[in-house]
Amino acid sequence: MIRRPAAWTAAGVLLAVAVNVTVASPAAADDRSTVRFEYDCESDLGGRDVTLFANGTVRLREGPWGERELYLEELLPEELESTLRRLGDIQSGAERRSSSLPTSVAAGDWIERCEIRLALPDAEAWSHQFTDYEVPPLEIASLIQVADDLAERTRPLTARDRIPAGYRPQRGDVLRTAEGERFQVVGPTTDGRGVELRGLDTPLQIFVSLAELGEAFASLEDPESGTSLPDIGLPTAPDPVDP
Repeated sequence: MIRRPAAWTAAGVLLAVAVNVTVASPAAADDRSTVRFEYDCESDLGGRDVTLFANGTVRLREGPWGERELYLEELLPEELESTLRRLGDIQSGAERRSSSLPTSVAAGDWIERCEIRLALPDAEAWSHQFTDYEVPPLEIASLIQVADDLAERTRPLTARDRIPAGYRPQRGDVLRTAEGERFQVVGPTTDGRGVELRGLDTPLQIFVSLAELGEAFASLEDPESGTSLPDIGLPTAPDPVDP
């Protein structure tokens, strides 16, 4: 996984980047500039857009105007294929309901005007405009969730996000992997050397040793929740028995 954060700020160096990015036709030669999925929201105060390119690059730009931050991430080929399949399934449902999807009517400085655009392989280009003031229908909410999932992958870990040094698991704690999957602490293993966790995003039950928690998970979502587990460090060796 390649993580390449960058930032545009008013105090930083002004970067003039000319990039021709369009929701391209299947005939486009360069996958680096072919957009497959884009979620764009903006108001008079700032904006946020998440873009998935045909080569697997995810781009996130967000923040107030003049101080927008830029993050990039590369999906693995199988991750890109899975995401495109997920988008295709959602688009099929959205197209069947296109005539009943609401049209945005709200307006104002604080209201974000949003648009979702899809240009998937072997499918017609599709788009929908709405505002964050509305309650989105299921298909639009699902596309927003895809955008949120992609955006989360691009953000670099901060010191606060990483598993704290000396962390002791607590029942109910939620740990997130680098891929964004969340697991909740259930309790200690029977040998006292690890913890049992259940998946919140996938129906998985896993066991991880205490020594490998920092490698298995990227961040601690809720360090205050739950009841502290008993001390489950390595057991003390028994006293030697005289012959």
